[in-house]
Amino acid sequence: MICQRGAKAVMLAGPSSSGKTTSANRLATQLRVHGKRPILLSLDDYYIDRDLIAPGPDGKMDYEHIDTIDTALFREQIGALIRGEEVEIPTFVFKKGRREWLGHRIRLSEDSVIIVEGLHALNPVLRPEGIREHLVFKLYVSPLLPLNLDDHNRIPTSYLRLLRRTVRDYETRGSSVQNTLSMWDSVRRGEKRWIFPYQENADMIFNSSTLYELAVLKKHIYPLLTAVGPEDPWFDEVRSVVKILDFVREADVDDEIPPTSLVREFIGGNSFYRK
Repeated sequence: MICQRGAKAVMLAGPSSSGKTTSANRLATQLRVHGKRPILLSLDDYYIDRDLIAPGPDGKMDYEHIDTIDTALFREQIGALIRGEEVEIPTFVFKKGRREWLGHRIRLSEDSVIIVEGLHALNPVLRPEGIREHLVFKLYVSPLLPLNLDDHNRIPTSYLRLLRRTVRDYETRGSSVQNTLSMWDSVRRGEKRWIFPYQENADMIFNSSTLYELAVLKKHIYPLLTAVGPEDPWFDEVRSVVKILDFVREADVDDEIPPTSLVREFIGGNSFYRK
């Protein structure tokens, strides 16, 4: 569809832990099969410096807010790229909390497609002015889990995303279950305000769930969850997740999961991220 339309940019959005980064890389691989030259671009690099972000009404920093993105710069640069101009892309250095200019210059060739991945990618405020509609393909990625506990109770999609994020935070960032849970309410509020309202703008919705991943994730997270005791303030939230996983048989098949699998984004071993 992207090739048939002659799109020059793909805007790829989705909620937290939906698999946006792996989906962008897999899409790039498939575009190469079609003779295209994909260029990956992350909206994260358009964050404004952390010390310039104003706290919200509650005094806390809302990193999900659209105002954390330099929307004017992004609109200017994506428009210039689609018009065939060369631009210097910023790099956001998370350890320093600020944007740096490292000489990363890009220009789209005739067969190039730029893939822009980020939470806010479908927000209309990022759309460049004067660019024809067919040149921008809008893609929404989310794990739409097709599993029910019984005839009346489905497993919420947000549970799967929470499991993905908890495993990833622990495996790759050394973050505790409690720390991930403490941020989850804020993440969910940001999604409801800044992501879900724009999902209907998408040209295509991609389901990033896999039927086997609950069984795989259970191996990684179940011991962490069951170690949270009744005295812990997050015990009730943890127990609600444990009750779901109690219906799932654990699968120790990590060595059989392909290195390009979307599940690898969360359990590690994803070939797209190897240096």
